[in-house]
Amino acid sequence: MSILTLMSRTTDRGRPEIEREQSPARVRPIELQTENGFSIIRRCDVDKSSSISGATHSFIVRDPYGYELDITVDITDASVAEIISRSRGRLTLASSYWIACAERHLATYLWEQEDYPPDAKITVDYLTPDDLDLALRWEADLPEHNDAAAISTIRFEPTKTIRTFVLETDSRSTPTPKPIKFLTENGYSIFRLSEVNKFVTDSAQECRFLVENPNGQNREIAVRFGEELIKEIQSRRRRGALPLASKYWLTMGEKYLGTYLWENNNYPPMAELTIDQLSGDDLLLAAYWKDGGED
Repeated sequence: MSILTLMSRTTDRGRPEIEREQSPARVRPIELQTENGFSIIRRCDVDKSSSISGATHSFIVRDPYGYELDITVDITDASVAEIISRSRGRLTLASSYWIACAERHLATYLWEQEDYPPDAKITVDYLTPDDLDLALRWEADLPEHNDAAAISTIRFEPTKTIRTFVLETDSRSTPTPKPIKFLTENGYSIFRLSEVNKFVTDSAQECRFLVENPNGQNREIAVRFGEELIKEIQSRRRRGALPLASKYWLTMGEKYLGTYLWENNNYPPMAELTIDQLSGDDLLLAAYWKDGGED
């Protein structure tokens, strides 16, 4: 996809305001282009007074007909807290992760809705598996692309709906934070039981979840990892054995339970699921996984 450039909102909405001058001394901003013809440019790429950090970001969007509009994307506090928690504290609000996350959600919205959002604003109050995976793998911020010697182009291809899950949070402020709900495409909701009952502990031997089916019926499900799989993961480790109480097991258990529920449209037999095999990416993640507080 090509890179999108951010423009000021105007009353006639079609008047281009982005610098189009091509000079060897000036690097053009990166433009992200969706499959259905929308182009996105980060406002901070053309306006140095705009910050790349924080949970609120502005983008200049051009539709397939050449109309341009400023769009604001705001990531809710609950979503920010969840990402920081699941990144084991490596990500802060100063990270460029947030603008990348906001950009992906904006691109997804434009591709799915084929129109600008109402009031030129999007609120990100849910997280996708891609958001979480990106957070886990986000090691360090790259040098700003404005220092690059040439224009970069990116193609945004929307995630297929198959095996897509959404993490939902309640945006209403409550005295006690509600547990995160992991929602499958076919309507199953997954809660980590340890977030509901503080006496529950999770490990490679057993991760416990509360699952609600589309009819509102609840059932506790136990997810376990096979002994041979645990041995394989430990053999791949570069920084010592992965603790059996690591959050890695809970994260993978949640992911593979969601996949099972989507594929089978039913609870696993005997309310138990044993995982004997992981994808190559998940095995690689295990090799380098580091829980918060580890050296």
